[in-house]
Parts: sequence; structure tokens; C-alpha cells
Amino acid sequence: SGGGAADPVAIGLAGHRALLEDFAACLRENRPPLVDAAEARKAVALILAIYHSARTGRRVRLQPAAP
Repeated sequence: SGGGAADPVAIGLAGHRALLEDFAACLRENRPPLVDAAEARKAVALILAIYHSARTGRRVRLQPAAP
């Protein structure tokens, strides 16, 4: 049906660009980034769980985030 699922090249770079620009700005301005490492890790965990589920055909339960 199209989109990033059918064609990963169709996924735009605008979101990544905005995050990188914010990261550079937070270094210049000595402030925390809009998306910190803990939140980024949650996204990575979700993506890895999706890949694992796709490989195994099984449901994957996400672990609660560490405090």
C-alpha cells in the first residue's frame, strides 16, 4: 500500500534532521535535548521488539523502562 513499510526509502529525513539540529542547539545553549537518551532508548527497544516478533512470529512483551 506504499509508505515506509513497503519502501524504506520513502521515509523522509525531516524528523531525523530536526532531532540532530536540536542536539546541536542543546550543545550550544547548554540545555537538555528535546528527546533525551531515556526516551530514545524506549523507541529503540520498541523497534527491536518489532524486528524480533517479525523474525519469530511471536508476541514480544516490552520490559518496563528503568527509572
